[in-house]
Amino acid sequence: MSTLFDERERAAEALFALDEELRFLALARRNKMLAAWMCERLSLTGDAAEAYRWRLIEAGTETRAVGRSPDEALAERLRADLAANGVAGDDVPGLIARYGAEAARSVREQARG
Repeated sequence: MSTLFDERERAAEALFALDEELRFLALARRNKMLAAWMCERLSLTGDAAEAYRWRLIEAGTETRAVGRSPDEALAERLRADLAANGVAGDDVPGLIARYGAEAARSVREQARG
């Protein structure tokens, strides 16, 4: 027979697992939105655009260097990609934050569903 404590522990673990899944989905969605924006700025189409999208989506799951947040590493990468193509990237941190909030809101709405 399970105790109230055991039930609460299972509920907390289930909630944690759901939160982590939603966080992962929001990051993947944010990176997908950023990739679409980047492809437009870099004039990427077809297979090149699809490959770039997948690289950015997967970038959200990569291990980052010590001392930098994942968002800082992503911003640095996007700025470098833009600079390599002669495009200004001054608004990248704000864009990451805006798309992140939009993706999180969308994922939460779908989860409530």
